[in-house]
Amino acid sequence: MKEDSIKTIGMKEESRKEALLTYLLEVEGLTDILDKDFEEWSNFDGWENISVQQWIFARALEVYRGKKIDIRCGCCEYINCLKNDFKAINNQKCNGIKSAYMIEKVLSEILLAAAQRECDGTYSA
Repeated sequence: MKEDSIKTIGMKEESRKEALLTYLLEVEGLTDILDKDFEEWSNFDGWENISVQQWIFARALEVYRGKKIDIRCGCCEYINCLKNDFKAINNQKCNGIKSAYMIEKVLSEILLAAAQRECDGTYSA
């Protein structure tokens, strides 16, 4: 995965021409999940809304397949960072950055599973 595969943008920012643009406000139920405490929203497997899980998983698959995605958060006018910074994710207020974190988290699991499939069982990835 390239470092610039996922970008979070505010409502007044332009999307990259080569990126697929997604609007978080169009994902019914996502904001409800991301507005919860960190322990709840960061536990992807514990989400009860399957369609939102599928949305996150589909974005992770797009990145896995080499596409770039821009996430328009709907809560910020501008996001002043060059790349997603997840160091203080548990205190993050922006739903776009939280979504990018979850997409990258699921993507890392996809990458791990792919590496394990390529292994014949003799060596661990």
